[in-house]
Amino acid sequence: MKRLTVFLLFVIFTLAQNPATLVDKCSYDVESFILSRDIFPRIAIGSIKNHSLRGKNFIENLYELFLSRFSDYMIASEGVIGFDSTGGFFSPPPGYDFLLRITYQEIGGEAHISIRIYSKDGKLKDFISCSSPLNEFAYREFEIKEGSGKKPLLLWEAEVEGHPLAVQREGENILLLYPDRLVTYRKRGGFLVRRVTKKLSWPKPYYPSLDIRGIISSITLGNSRYIALGISTSANYLYLDASDLSIAGELPWIPIGEQGEKVFLGKFSAGKNYFRPELGVKENPESLEDLTSVQVLYFLPFYDFCVLENMLNVIDIKGKRRVFKDGEEVPTPDERMGDEIECWNSFLFYSGFGKKEKLSFRDFQDFDNSGEVGISGKIINMTSENDGSVIILVEENGRFWVKEFKIE
Repeated sequence: MKRLTVFLLFVIFTLAQNPATLVDKCSYDVESFILSRDIFPRIAIGSIKNHSLRGKNFIENLYELFLSRFSDYMIASEGVIGFDSTGGFFSPPPGYDFLLRITYQEIGGEAHISIRIYSKDGKLKDFISCSSPLNEFAYREFEIKEGSGKKPLLLWEAEVEGHPLAVQREGENILLLYPDRLVTYRKRGGFLVRRVTKKLSWPKPYYPSLDIRGIISSITLGNSRYIALGISTSANYLYLDASDLSIAGELPWIPIGEQGEKVFLGKFSAGKNYFRPELGVKENPESLEDLTSVQVLYFLPFYDFCVLENMLNVIDIKGKRRVFKDGEEVPTPDERMGDEIECWNSFLFYSGFGKKEKLSFRDFQDFDNSGEVGISGKIINMTSENDGSVIILVEENGRFWVKEFKIE
């Protein structure tokens, strides 16, 4: 029962909406049937019929979710006869006590699963039905396809000095944040030419840290535009006037994303390279003073954050992407994405973990438009641009590079 309990908690906290919730609803009833027996019976899945427009991949994922949900009771099928658009069909193993025949369908904006439970002599013993409102975004993610193997086009790359922490484009300038300074560069061919160096003095208190992380973001408030800077060793963040890089203020929050008129803000955990389990929200701020008082949502510790199709995309401290809509978590494939994520239109860009990482991208309007490119080093920071390009800061064998990629 321990494995079942662990998985149940996983479903509740990481897949809190359909189709996982729909499977979970039906599974409770199946489990009640199982627990009503004198001894725990062995069960097997005989078929999954698809009465919807969902594809083969969706049904395969549904099958895997049922297998995991009933791992303590399930006897694995001897062989999968096959999956197609009509469903999945299996060769039931000997020794089962009850056989599940599952039907999936979508009617009137709701998803339905029905399960017929048969005894080993073929008699119908129970019928279970459950439904849940459709969440199109969640379902599209659940049936995500393999990438096409496309590669982003490298537009340019340039080596930079020292140990920078973050990169950002502001107009024609490339901004690089160092622990003690902000440097602006102008791109000329394959080189970055230094233009301005702004010395920085971070607000106190100052926390010791073995792995300093930096962040640059920009925000327009009223008629003024600001560059916000932060490092994980400082409790507050610097705001510079974008026109001349003069100090405009110090605040305890830094912008990390926008959705319509809402601005989302975060703050690093003290001395850590990830953000605290709090998310600041401010609607339609007009000045820096408006960012001193924000609504605080208690969240989860996270590395990075962006907004895609009105969904909040978060990289948790295990490197897994978590997706939230209207305060509720929606299902995503169980995959690790590193610690950097960016959103642009329907595109998601993300990094990896390790000494040799990769830049990956995914288009949620066209799953075939996805791919990756290997990076011979570690992606330190990443930012997306409004033209569909992404700029990354990379460390390769002790040397630091800024690279810009374009999605074709």
